[in-house]
Amino acid sequence: MLNDEAEHGIENWLSPSEIARLLLMRRVPKSFPDRYEPSSYRVLGVIIPDLDDVLKMEARELPNPASPILQLHLRPALLAGVAIVQRAGPEMLSMLRGHMMGENKARFGNAIEEMVDCGRQSRRSSQLHLT
Repeated sequence: MLNDEAEHGIENWLSPSEIARLLLMRRVPKSFPDRYEPSSYRVLGVIIPDLDDVLKMEARELPNPASPILQLHLRPALLAGVAIVQRAGPEMLSMLRGHMMGENKARFGNAIEEMVDCGRQSRRSSQLHLT
C-alpha cells in the first residue's frame, strides 16, 4: 500500500502514511500523572491488543519526535494496522476515536476530519480532470 502510494500514485480513501501517523498517536495525554500507566499506549494497541503488553515487557515505546524510527520487529504490526483501517474505512477511525482520552481525543478527531476532507477534495479534483 505504501509503495503503491509513493511509487505509483495510487490513492485510496485515505493515505496509508496518514493512517500510520494516526495509529501512532497516544491514546491518553502525556500530561497524565506518571502512576497512570496507559499514557504511553498508542492507537495501534486498540487494533493489535497485545502490542501494548509487548512494548511494556520490552520497556520500549513507539516512535516519537525524538526517536522517529520504528523498531524492525514492530513494523509488521503497524502495516497490519494500516491495512485493517484501510479496508474498514472511515467508520474504523470513528471507533478508534472512542478509545482516546482528553485532549488527544479532540486532536485525533480534528486530524480525522481534516484528512478525510482533504482526501475527498483531492479525489474530486482528480475526477474533474478526467471529465
